[in-house]
Amino acid sequence: MRAEWRRRRAAAATLLALATAPCAAAPTLTADDIAAQTEHLPKWEAGIALVAFSVPDYPASSDYRTLALPAPYFSYHGRVLRTDDEGSRVRRKLSPRIEIGISGGGALAADSSDSAARAGMPDLGYLVELGPNLRLSLAAPAPRARVTLNLPLRGIVSLGDPGVNWRGVMFAPSLSYWQPDFAASSLALRASFAAEFASRALQDYFYGVAPQYATAQRPAYTADAGYLGSSLGLRLTHTLSPRLRAFVALRYYNYAGAANADSPLSATEHGYTAALGMSWSFLQSPQAALPE
Repeated sequence: MRAEWRRRRAAAATLLALATAPCAAAPTLTADDIAAQTEHLPKWEAGIALVAFSVPDYPASSDYRTLALPAPYFSYHGRVLRTDDEGSRVRRKLSPRIEIGISGGGALAADSSDSAARAGMPDLGYLVELGPNLRLSLAAPAPRARVTLNLPLRGIVSLGDPGVNWRGVMFAPSLSYWQPDFAASSLALRASFAAEFASRALQDYFYGVAPQYATAQRPAYTADAGYLGSSLGLRLTHTLSPRLRAFVALRYYNYAGAANADSPLSATEHGYTAALGMSWSFLQSPQAALPE
């Protein structure tokens, strides 16, 4: 029971980092415009969120987990360390439109006993992603909007399956659009498209079937490097007060044409993640957020 609670708490924290980071100012605006956007945000804040979400066990899995529980969060709006609508990152701006930095991501663990496709196989551990990112700010159609192209290359390790294990590399270019005053001044919209390409080691972690785990319905399989899949995401954040926000996040995945679509563990060409919740910031810095 205790292990399951720890799993759920880590799951909420991981999803919250991806789905509820507060928004920062557009880097392509003038200094005055940026100050007008960031003056209502504190330099740092800590809080708690109640989040409900549904996620697949792994890419192209037909098995999902749905959880609802509280999770703590912390965000920082500095010049080097920044938390905004695209998550948390350490960065250095080379120009108003070009930024290099280090970004991260992750994925939840999956118990194979709960998966029809992976029954009898080893569990999948938590995945931790970290690596360099080139971020380009593009021309936006609205004065306060932001269009960005991210080109992250991340190394990936798994935790708890057992120990710490190297799982390969992923390249995941993404194009995103952010509008801070969509439909109303307190509503922010973020839409994004991403494509993922993974090394053989990571593909085999998801889709490989070693001979000892082969069955009549699940033949042995060795995965190849290449295209993993693409996704479209949409997130709406409603600011109810300087300390209270509500959010909903949806992402659709398409795995048609993936390098390992013929794996017995690749169960579907379509998938989704969904999250709904509310966050409350109970500690805030008296200093205002620094401009981009």
